[in-house]
Amino acid sequence: METTQTRNLLTRDDPIWTTGDRLRVLARETVYHPGTPSTAMYLVEEGRVKLSYLHPSGKRITLALRGPGEVFGQMAIVGEKRRRHHAEALEDTELVRVEKDAFLLAARQRPEVYSALLGVFGLWVQELEEIVEDLAFRDIQTRLSRQLLRLSNEYGVKTKSGIMIGFRLTHRDLAEMIGSARENTTVVLNRFEREGILDKRRYQIVIKDLEGLKEKCQS
Repeated sequence: METTQTRNLLTRDDPIWTTGDRLRVLARETVYHPGTPSTAMYLVEEGRVKLSYLHPSGKRITLALRGPGEVFGQMAIVGEKRRRHHAEALEDTELVRVEKDAFLLAARQRPEVYSALLGVFGLWVQELEEIVEDLAFRDIQTRLSRQLLRLSNEYGVKTKSGIMIGFRLTHRDLAEMIGSARENTTVVLNRFEREGILDKRRYQIVIKDLEGLKEKCQS
């Protein structure tokens, strides 16, 4: 599975971000919503952003998470007129916002930026393909196992009890990440807790048996 580091193709130290505006977005506030004019690209300096598809019926599926040093909103650079997904801060978040025209002007002066941007698009396509594969071919238990393993790999913090996923996470958040109803997701989480695979507290999940979780991924 890809790690956070492999997505840092346009690093926060790159001069291109010095042209941007700095924004502070509070936890659970919207960065942009579907239909918003698509005119800029974003870098996460601190915090975490959830990107999701929001259906008119109110159903939502998470497409990706973006943490410190990662970028999002890149479709603006290739001609997207209006946003097609929803971007929301999962926690208090610091962003850098670079307008499309300023980004393209800087990139024309440094061709390596285009190469990095191609990498960003490639990883975005890979993430979407993995979502389609999970929804089409894997049951809820396997999808949840894979998502928990991914989160523990990317955002895990080692504790005496196990690997704690390092940000506040609700059952609804997890359900949206795997395309499931919250109630069904809670049933599987409770089962994993009874089996000693994880410990769930309010907004926190600790993976206690990593090998057991990996076995669930293959079931």
